[in-house]
Amino acid sequence: MAGINTRVVRRSNALQDWAYGRRFRYREVTGFGAGPAAPLLAGAASAALKAAGAGLAFGPSRAMLARLLPAPGQGPGERTRRTGYFRIEIHTRTSAGARYVGAVEAQGDPGYAATSVMLGETALCLALDRGQLPDRVGVLTPATAMGAALTARLRSAGHILSTRQTTQLPGSHQCPGCRTLEE
Repeated sequence: MAGINTRVVRRSNALQDWAYGRRFRYREVTGFGAGPAAPLLAGAASAALKAAGAGLAFGPSRAMLARLLPAPGQGPGERTRRTGYFRIEIHTRTSAGARYVGAVEAQGDPGYAATSVMLGETALCLALDRGQLPDRVGVLTPATAMGAALTARLRSAGHILSTRQTTQLPGSHQCPGCRTLEE
């Protein structure tokens, strides 16, 4: 999702008058560990994604792939949706050199169960939490349209949003309002 997410995060920064800083940079990567198989796994995943993209772009191969891939309306079974999970780690460094690791995680298949919760809580936030939403209008990102109100809803729905400092600088302290992964 990096092609979309990176643009959304940078847009949030701009819409909030550069709250993350004018020198803010954001990118997403997929980790494959540090073992000897990691480069092979990364290469295989990259090649598979490129092949799928090329196959879907060309009519005859798209028709063949349509017979192999799940049909619209098909998806994982109830057990898979219930037992799935996701965890995203966000690594950051401030201009002063402090390092933080944030995490976003939830129980439930990411593509079906967890996303459904996010969409539902977003709709409820927009419908019911109007008094808690930032005073903004227009084409907004989730952070600029709902901010802390959506964060609170996602936490109450079982999503874990956390951060911890990994490098303590002399005279610095944990960011205000941050939750640690241990909490």
